[in-house]
Amino acid sequence: MPLRSIREERTRTSSRAVRTRRHRARRFLAVLLGVAHVLGLSSVFDSACRVHADPPDSRVVLEDGNPAKISPAGRRSIDRGMEWLISAIQRRGVGTDLNQPPDLGCTAIVGLALLAEGNTLSTGPHADQLESILDSVLVQVEYRRNGGNGLQTLVQRKIGHNADVFLSALFLSQVLGESGYSDKEVRAALQGLVDTISRSQGEDGTWGDESWAPVLGTVLGWESLRASSACGMRVEASAERAGKALLKKLETHTANEQDWMHNFYKEASGVRVLHSLRLRNEPAFQECVQRMVAIARDDDRPFVHAGGEEYLSFYLVTECLLQQPKNEWKTWYPNVSEKLIRHQNRDGSWSGHHCITARTFCTAAVLLTLMAPNQYLTVSDL
Repeated sequence: MPLRSIREERTRTSSRAVRTRRHRARRFLAVLLGVAHVLGLSSVFDSACRVHADPPDSRVVLEDGNPAKISPAGRRSIDRGMEWLISAIQRRGVGTDLNQPPDLGCTAIVGLALLAEGNTLSTGPHADQLESILDSVLVQVEYRRNGGNGLQTLVQRKIGHNADVFLSALFLSQVLGESGYSDKEVRAALQGLVDTISRSQGEDGTWGDESWAPVLGTVLGWESLRASSACGMRVEASAERAGKALLKKLETHTANEQDWMHNFYKEASGVRVLHSLRLRNEPAFQECVQRMVAIARDDDRPFVHAGGEEYLSFYLVTECLLQQPKNEWKTWYPNVSEKLIRHQNRDGSWSGHHCITARTFCTAAVLLTLMAPNQYLTVSDL
């Protein structure tokens, strides 16, 4: 369905009364979130607010001419993964695993996965769950803005202090203009996140190096700024400066050069940034792609020992390479998808084996990779 038609349909089907009730409910939930945290009642509240999902429908039909296709095995894997992911959605959001307190970063990346499946806020097999995710993100963003729960999450410790802000901004940038009467609230929340991202950008263009994989934090910050600017947000920070910082990291050899994990994150970030900066003919880009394609073909370590960082890296590369059907890139998606499917858990989820071990984050990141041929996320085109 064309984007304009989707917008018109959403606008027609939205109810001002329903949206108003949802807005009041979000305010109420934000208060309850703080009370539950103080009283230690998170698990009780989560159980009472669990969202029950219907079984997923069949996958959307791919457009002809896509450089990669989702195989039948891939579709079955996506169905199983999405069914597990839906079971992790609670009214307050998504935790790091089933029945865990809400985590803003995990909630936002699950929202991105639902969008990548082809859901909208009014159509699709999981439209209701996407609506719940949007409500949850808005509640958690407001709670964070008001100083709630200053403890760092697992995703923040491993990717960077602002990782949850980056992921939330990415998610809200993808639903802005599509959320009916909630659009004003979405716009205000997104602008607040962009302001936070802008204020926290360092002079070198990055967002610090205090985490396990700071290069992934910087590429997420870079993506969130580009996506927010593309949908009309006022951006005081510099996505260009972040891009240059990432290129500098790519050219710099460090003590971690022999550490395959950090080198893998660095190469994936390089591919994503150089591709978007239209430097695809540069030797640095070609060399990065060749190394990543070779890793997907010959090296099982990023799959066997994968954490959320590796799964996210797979997606950063995949969303780029699927946009151009070059012969030397065509093996990437089949190799990566086949190996990811091979390591799927029996219950449909994916687990992290180091650092970001959160099954919700890992499962959402893998599903983003497997569903990349759908090409539903506009951020991938930036």
